[in-house]
Amino acid sequence: MNEQTSAGQGPTDGARLTYTGMDARLAKLARFLIRHRKGALVLQIVVFGACIWAIAGMRLYDDPNAWPPKNDPFVQLNRKISDHFGGGNSVSIEFSVKDGTIFTPENLKTIKDVNDSLYDIPGVIPYAVRSIAALEAKHFSFLGAGTPDEEMVIAPLMPEYPHTDKQVKDIEEGATTNPMVYGTLVSKDKKSALILSDFRSEARPGSKLATTEPVAIYKSITATLKANERAGITLRAAGTPIIVGWVNSDGLRYVVIAFGFFLLIIGLTLLYGFRTFSGVFLPMRVALLGALMGFGLYRLFFGHTLYSAAALLAPFIVVAAGACHSVQFLTRFFFEEYPRLGNVEDAIISTFVSRLRPMLVSLLCDVVPFAIMAAIPFENVRALGIVTGLGLASLTFDEFVMMIPALSSITMKELESEHFHAAKNTGASSTDIWLEKLIRAIIDRPAVGVAILVVTVAATAFLGRDIAKTPIGQNNTYAIHNYLTRSWNRSAIFHMEQEIVHRFGGVYPMTVLIEGKPGVRKSLEDPAVMGAVDKLAKFMRDEKSVGYVADPALDITARYEFVHGLDKAYAHVPTTKQEIGEGLEAFEAITPGAYDWLFSEDYNSCVVTGYCASTDPITVRNLIENTRSEADTLFRGLPVDVGVAGGAVGIAQAFNSNIKYYLIVSALLGFLGTFLLSIPFIRSILLPALLIVPLVLGTIAALGLMITCGIELNSNATAALAIASGVGIDSEVYLLYRVREEYLRLHDFREALVQGYVKIRRALLVSNGALILGCWVLAPIPLYIGYVGFGMGLVLALCFITSAVVSPIVWSWFGGRTIIGRTSTAIAPQQAQLEPLRSAQGH
Repeated sequence: MNEQTSAGQGPTDGARLTYTGMDARLAKLARFLIRHRKGALVLQIVVFGACIWAIAGMRLYDDPNAWPPKNDPFVQLNRKISDHFGGGNSVSIEFSVKDGTIFTPENLKTIKDVNDSLYDIPGVIPYAVRSIAALEAKHFSFLGAGTPDEEMVIAPLMPEYPHTDKQVKDIEEGATTNPMVYGTLVSKDKKSALILSDFRSEARPGSKLATTEPVAIYKSITATLKANERAGITLRAAGTPIIVGWVNSDGLRYVVIAFGFFLLIIGLTLLYGFRTFSGVFLPMRVALLGALMGFGLYRLFFGHTLYSAAALLAPFIVVAAGACHSVQFLTRFFFEEYPRLGNVEDAIISTFVSRLRPMLVSLLCDVVPFAIMAAIPFENVRALGIVTGLGLASLTFDEFVMMIPALSSITMKELESEHFHAAKNTGASSTDIWLEKLIRAIIDRPAVGVAILVVTVAATAFLGRDIAKTPIGQNNTYAIHNYLTRSWNRSAIFHMEQEIVHRFGGVYPMTVLIEGKPGVRKSLEDPAVMGAVDKLAKFMRDEKSVGYVADPALDITARYEFVHGLDKAYAHVPTTKQEIGEGLEAFEAITPGAYDWLFSEDYNSCVVTGYCASTDPITVRNLIENTRSEADTLFRGLPVDVGVAGGAVGIAQAFNSNIKYYLIVSALLGFLGTFLLSIPFIRSILLPALLIVPLVLGTIAALGLMITCGIELNSNATAALAIASGVGIDSEVYLLYRVREEYLRLHDFREALVQGYVKIRRALLVSNGALILGCWVLAPIPLYIGYVGFGMGLVLALCFITSAVVSPIVWSWFGGRTIIGRTSTAIAPQQAQLEPLRSAQGH
């Protein structure tokens, strides 16, 4: 025997609504929540407070070296190089003068002050600090030249502050005659000097070495530059830690501003749709609580450290989804159930019972693509997936347990507002009548439907024509800015980098590791090996995208020429092991440890590091391929192994070579997961596929338009793709359940399709309009949030439009057997008892 519960009195005939089976249990749950709304309010406050407390204790530790998959060969090589030589977090600092040259006592003092202050920054690798003021910069000179007491001297170029013009002149002469300094650490016009540094983000287990991260590096470097600023000079800094550090510190204000605008537009759209405080406040409260719970649950399950700023996109997605579902609930309550029943409690229960199934299916579908993202081995993608997935999952709790008690506290003044009163008494609007006629005309004329589908598919194919040939990857120089507005043109960070690239050729290190094969000792003393190192370095210097190149062969060659009286005949790598060994030992003896960034103490491994102009995916791929090909030729048959490449360029290649695969996989798995999840709820295999087809078309069209707008397809595109397979399907799920509900009332599939489409229109327009406008308002933000928001809005808009056009046509073709299926007859008694009330109210 079915369990039943009273649902209160209707406004017209006193009929009692009854629910059976699962609906009866849902009605009891709703009534329980209403009866205990004060306790629910306390629970909400506690949850809000707990989440805020949890978030306040979180920190952001964003290491770009950890973004790509840890098992990638480039990542493993970079880790190996970083452990021995550094190079994982390289920062380039430029000192420039407006007038004259850098060679004055005051200017050289500033250079040394900046250089020496770097040693005080936690996590700095001391031996990786390089400039004319560092110990590794050498002055080659002859004392007593031309006399019997002539002596060759190799000494640090600027060990102390210069105080006299003679000291300055000696430093200038030493710098301009040393090929390892002139044109590399000092510009050819002598107006700029380069200071290179590197920082340790990871330490070996058990090591007590200090580590750091990009925000700390950026703040420390910025403080150092500000402390040394003065009239007539310019100090600039660039490199991956500077870019990431700026985004995750000073750039966060743009995220806050963007989120504020996002909330404002969603709020205004809700106000337009409902015209009441509750119609705005309740959806926003649910959405914000979901966003807070996403971070709170992350803190509970994964600790207090966020490993990527990409997770800061999560609140935008969670708020969007939360507001969308709340609008569906409130629209049904305000415009249908309460006007029909006239009793708040009964209207809430009726809304809850009718909306639970589609809302639950939609929420679970929202979670699927982000759960998949959480399994992707990219730290930035994974962090976004985890936080967003947890936030969306919490909405299943917020939407029901929190919404019902809050809704039951609505004042009668709001419910009797002119807006709702007019909606109750005017009946169908002119828009509804027009839309009903249009839908009938389309589904009654199959040829028209075919034409619409052909045009839709053709338009999608046209818009997506360039997707297959568009490179997928990430150019760090531009990816942090807004591709839509070209905001880099107004960014000090961008201009600093470009100035350094203009003068010194590059800021992103590409490091090649040369190490002796197992069992080989002192491989660098082998003339063939050192000669190959020299040729590889020269090859890299000839690459258009490479500026300064550091290698041990240049140092050995410079010393070899010097000890032979600067005779140009000796301007090459020595040809004997003894001479090479003497050169390596000489540099190590003069300043012990100063060359640990370049070659190992056992002379069995070294690095060749070139500083590249950008991490553009095509540039990076070509540079690594060319360098690897050249290295294979030069070192073939030699007793060393060569690894190409580590540094920022190697990490970029690791990122770019994997992101395309995982973008495609995550998108396909997102659609597949949504499909599989929908089957048991919708009770069909074919129907979930029909729901996904419009989403695929909309996604392809959106990606094509993003490419047309000049937006790079990088890891941030995963958010837009996840939105498509998750949130994008919500409208179709709600429409499907409304059509099924109307079918139980009308027992005519075509009429149910028309009526369901028309009646769900208001809720879908308000919810999707709020999401799309909220995303698009982010477009002017001068940060990656701008183009990501635009992309998400574009995907949502095209998926919504495509599904609105395609779904009723395709559904009408497949008919009631496919679309309605075996809808539970347990709901039929309830629908039958609602019928007299609907008739009395003009339904």
